Amino acid sequence: MNSWNLKTYLTYALLIVRTSTIVLWWIGFVALLSVVALSLKGTAAFWPLNILVTLLSIASTPVIYGIYFELIEDTYSSIPRIFKTYVPGYIWLIIRMYLPPIFVASLLLSLLAGTIPNFTGSGFLEITLVLFSLIYLFVIPTFYLTGSGRGSIGTGVAFLLANLSRTTPILLTVILLETGMLLLQYQRSGFTPGENPAYLVIDFLVFVIASIIDYVVFIMLIFILKDQQP
Repeated sequence: MNSWNLKTYLTYALLIVRTSTIVLWWIGFVALLSVVALSLKGTAAFWPLNILVTLLSIASTPVIYGIYFELIEDTYSSIPRIFKTYVPGYIWLIIRMYLPPIFVASLLLSLLAGTIPNFTGSGFLEITLVLFSLIYLFVIPTFYLTGSGRGSIGTGVAFLLANLSRTTPILLTVILLETGMLLLQYQRSGFTPGENPAYLVIDFLVFVIASIIDYVVFIMLIFILKDQQP
């Protein structure tokens, strides 16, 4: 296998992200909507706007992955074409990835709540999802690289296990990213509009920075997988 040069991969990823200004504008737009929704907490408009932000984030992520992947491959499609090519397979892959651990975690949560007094299980499901997001680190990049969800989970997990030590810096980055997002979500639940306006700025910055880090990691993983191909 070829050696990994994470610094070079990071440089390439930052260059691609920096030159894709349309994606950066979109991230900023969704982050702004998130801040507006948070500022309206406690009003009738909060939940519809919050749901809209969630749906936009979910739907745009595979499209943005597709944009970056096509930039790497030097192929350029329209946004509708990218959506049609990647989004259905991506959604089906995500369902297959996370439905089993969610089911098992929910089952364990129910069992523990019934046997351990005062057990609340706070954060149990979230920690389970973070754990599996680490295990599945290479699954989504494998899907984009192969163009098929079939076998992507097994191939991605096997590649991670075979290169666990070399992947450690990226795994630590993902752990910090996921932990930061979880802490932000917990802080959001207790936020009272007008109590601390500075939190809205923090929410905006964290959303933007976390999104960029996520896309940088994705691009780096694509380069790693491409360089390991025979």
